[in-house]
Amino acid sequence: MPEKPHIEGVRYDPELPVLDREQLEVLVFAGDDEDGMDLIRNIYEIFVAEAQEKISALELACRDNDTIALRKTVHFIAGSAGTLGLMRMSGFFRAVEFAIDAGNLTEISHCLGPIRDEFVYGCEVFQREFEI
Repeated sequence: MPEKPHIEGVRYDPELPVLDREQLEVLVFAGDDEDGMDLIRNIYEIFVAEAQEKISALELACRDNDTIALRKTVHFIAGSAGTLGLMRMSGFFRAVEFAIDAGNLTEISHCLGPIRDEFVYGCEVFQREFEI
C-alpha cells in the first residue's frame, strides 16, 4: 500500500478506508447481484473516463498555479468518488478543496503528484475489489 496522500496545508482523516463497500451495497442489491455488479462497473467506467480527463488537465493547472481549476477538478472527483465508496480519495480531495477555500493552499505546483497518486491507487483498489 502506498503512503497516505499528503499536501502541506491540507487536513483530512488519513484513517478513512480507501474503499467502503457498504456504500455500493444498495446498488448491488437493487436487482439481482449480476445486474448490480453491471451497474457498479458502468458507473465506475464513467467515473474513470471523466476523472482521468480532468486529472490530465491538472498538470497545466498546477504549473500555472490555477487554484480555481484545481478546486473544480477535486470538487468533481470528490463527489463522484464518494458515491463509489472511494472514501479516502473523496475525503482527501474534499480537503484540498476546503484548503483552497480557506486560503491554506495557494501554491499548488506540488499538488499534482499526490492527487494523481491517490486517484490511481483508489482506482486500483476498486478494480481489485470488484474484479474490473
